[in-house]
Amino acid sequence: MKRTKWSRRKFLAAGCAIAITAILLPRLVSGRAAETPSLSAGAGKAQVAFPAGLFPLDGFAGEHDPLFGRVLLLDDGRQRVAIVVIDLTSVSDEMITGMKTILTDIAGVPAENTLICASHTFSTPHVFSPGHAPAGTDMARNDAMSRAFGAAVRTAATQAVAALQPAHLGYGSGTSRVNVNRDLPTPAGWWLGANESGFADPYLGVLRIDDVEGKPLAILMNFAVQSSVMDGSQRAAGGKLISADLAGSAARYVETHYGADTVALFLVGAAGDQAPYFQANRQIFNRDGSLGQSDLHETGFTLVDLLGERLGADIVQVCENILTKPSGHLRIQREKIEVTSQEFSPADKPVGPVTAFDYRLGTQVMIPVVLLRVGDMTLVGIQPELAAIIGAHIRANSPSSPTIVATMVDGAAKYLPDAQSYDRFTYEARNSPYAKGAAETAAAAIVGSLKRMNASYK
Repeated sequence: MKRTKWSRRKFLAAGCAIAITAILLPRLVSGRAAETPSLSAGAGKAQVAFPAGLFPLDGFAGEHDPLFGRVLLLDDGRQRVAIVVIDLTSVSDEMITGMKTILTDIAGVPAENTLICASHTFSTPHVFSPGHAPAGTDMARNDAMSRAFGAAVRTAATQAVAALQPAHLGYGSGTSRVNVNRDLPTPAGWWLGANESGFADPYLGVLRIDDVEGKPLAILMNFAVQSSVMDGSQRAAGGKLISADLAGSAARYVETHYGADTVALFLVGAAGDQAPYFQANRQIFNRDGSLGQSDLHETGFTLVDLLGERLGADIVQVCENILTKPSGHLRIQREKIEVTSQEFSPADKPVGPVTAFDYRLGTQVMIPVVLLRVGDMTLVGIQPELAAIIGAHIRANSPSSPTIVATMVDGAAKYLPDAQSYDRFTYEARNSPYAKGAAETAAAAIVGSLKRMNASYK
């Protein structure tokens, strides 16, 4: 074997190279690590504990199943974002401000980085802000309800902070068939029902967030359906029962499947015209053209369980096919979109179907929109209840794939229907504070914002 003959110069040169590499390599590795986005996540949930003696309240005589506050924290090392889901029909401005303050105090999340979302269950009492409660409201009990929800959010936020840890995430989509278009043509005009031939959006979006071992920390699920299986349903003995309804049933199914440490957060999609496939309390049309009611009473909770199990199973099926991985940075931006309003006074609206209606244009108003990018996924959050076809349009035309559309985000603003609904004089169009064409204007503006965000993100 021929030996290499080393000169003293070669020996010193080699030694210097090794030394320099030893010094620089950690910095190079560190530099690459700094360029690789690192995401941390934590989640928590807490039951809303109602004080003794609260009932009766707002027509409710008691509680069937518990309501929850759920909190998801995301942190990319540069900023922290919170998504809060509350089991309420809608969340007042005062409650939103209070909950955002809680997230700032407990988790250090700026108010503008916190999204407060209602699960939009119809089976809860309304919690009114001071000065906005209807005459006769028991404000002492109303305030007790508000404090109970605030306490649940505080506990869930504390849990989420304690649970913060390195996380991987992934997105998947599928379909579910638990919704139906609720705008139904009748001889007297369009009214609420179950329209099998109407547009129903089956799209199911799921964001899975795992720990580094692959155990789900949180599951964010987005689907276009109102949680109104028990809407208006009374007990046989009278009085309604509080329930998280369809959204709560689906969340419980997912959390039970993955274990107590997994938090499932339901974001209601563009569901302004999307009802559950079955409802316990149904409006029926009599032969004389009058409206009647058919109520299953307590038996209706069987429908909640069945539909919740089906939606939950569809969510789990999507989850099982998601491959999570270290993800990218967070990005959040808030905008306002100008649209035309229409005069809105519920007291002036006729009850039941009509064949004519006088829409009256109002002033120009602003609709707040939040865009949140989490890794490759973009969430569009908006206050009004969009028609499903508008949500599907935004999703289909978004340059950012995937995109989900969530409504009831940071407040409620009634309906934002598609233009055709105004021509049909649907319930949503007649009860909208926005004029015909406002939804299409908003959708075009949102798509434009998504395109700009996507271009700057690359």
